[in-house]
Order: sequence, then structure tokens, then C-alpha cells
Amino acid sequence: MKTCFNTITAGLDRRLEDIIAACAKYRFDGMELDLRAIDEAATRGVTLHDIGKRLKDGGLAPVSVMAFNLAPFATDDIDLERFKRGVLAAQTLGAPMLLTFCYAAIPQGMGREAALAKAGERAALYAKAAGPTKIALEPIGGTELMGGPTSALDIARRSGAANVGVMMDTFHYWKSQVPDADILAIPKDKLFIVHVNDSEDLPPAQAKDSHRMHMGLGILPLQHDLDLWKRIGYDGYLSVEIFREEYWKQPVDKVVGDAKAAFDKWLGKGN
Repeated sequence: MKTCFNTITAGLDRRLEDIIAACAKYRFDGMELDLRAIDEAATRGVTLHDIGKRLKDGGLAPVSVMAFNLAPFATDDIDLERFKRGVLAAQTLGAPMLLTFCYAAIPQGMGREAALAKAGERAALYAKAAGPTKIALEPIGGTELMGGPTSALDIARRSGAANVGVMMDTFHYWKSQVPDADILAIPKDKLFIVHVNDSEDLPPAQAKDSHRMHMGLGILPLQHDLDLWKRIGYDGYLSVEIFREEYWKQPVDKVVGDAKAAFDKWLGKGN
């Protein structure tokens, strides 16, 4: 499996160029790029072509552009238009994937079957806009419509599009208490990417994104998860995604270096 760094882990107010440089220094294999970081860089005259060159020079693969709201019950085109900007960014950079989340609750008076149908229609719309670029549906832990892989796979199936699949996030799947059987039921060709992180020792219902931490510092069953991915046959990217203000206050070099050290220790590459 290959190592990846999600730019959100270093914080939203950090220069994308600095994150790329640190990821190259610590020899990550790839990066997921938040569209907000790309947009901020553009305000300083840094183009997508500049970003692509920095990634290439650093030996870093552009793994995905993220993150986009599926917004299955939207009544306007705001999220769809933002997604289309992500498609352009991904295709310019050569990133094969767009990360798309869904935390929507089912509207009052709408049944689950109808809600899933709407989500499938929306995923089909996104798939058409994405062209050959893959769409990884991200379940959000504890949410009603798409809280785990079973519903995400159902929505992908309903889209009728081959380029729609799912992702796994160790934190979100733990929050939703996804059983092993549901993870093992994900087809290898539909598991597009895995997000890795650890969590403080809290009941799943109380844990928030801000409680995430570097791998090996918390209570998530990461080795068990790794064994499950191997049983599926997954051999893609493991991308560290953490939303922790403590880390966002640290120098970019430290956040990236600590993330890679945790990665290497977990995967057995450390001293």
C-alpha cells in the first residue's frame, strides 16, 4: 500500500507549496489536495500547472482533489458548480479521483428508499460531470443517509456509473460502528481510497473530527483495519486525514514529519 497526505491535516491557512515541499521531504507517495488550498494558492498567482510541476518534482502523485458535498436534496446548483471546478482541477493535475462526502439527513416525510434514489440520481449527475475521473463516496460517521459502506455502495449502484465507488475512513467507520462483514463486502474495484487516522479515547457517539490524532496515539483498531483491507485485496493509497487544531498550530514540517513517522512505525518501516 502507498502513503498519502491530505492537505487538510496541515491546516487550512497553510500555503499549499509548503505542504507539497514537506511531503516531498518526508517521502510520501502522494497527496490529496483540498480545493480550498488550490483556490488560496491561485490568489497568489500559483496556477494548477505550477502545482502539478511541484508535485512531479517532489515525486508525489496527485491522488485526489477534495472534498465535495453530494448534496442529494439540494435545490440549487451551488454544490454542483463547485464540484465541476474540482473536476477541472483534477483533470488538469492528473488526479484520478474526486472525494465526495454526504452528511445529509433524510428530509422529513421522505422514506429511506426515496432518499437513496435521490442520492443515486445526484451521484449519476456528478459522474457525468466527472467524465473518466472517479468519484469516491465518503460516508460520514453517525449520519443517517450514508453513514457506512453499505449505503454508499447502494448509492453507487443506483448511479449506474462505473466511476462511482466508495472510500473508507478509519474514524468515520468507527463512529458508525461498521461491522467487519460490511467492510469485507466492499468489492476491491469499488474501494477507491482509504483515510487513516486515530482517535482519542471517547465513546464513538461523542467523538468529533477534532478528536482525531496521529496513528498509534489513540484507540482505533488500525492493525485490525489493515488486516481487513488486505483481505479485500486493497493495495491503493492510505491517506492521513486529521482535523486537529493542536496540529494546525504547529509548523507544517512538523505536522507532515510526525504523520510520516507514525505511518512508518505502523507499517513496520520505522527503526
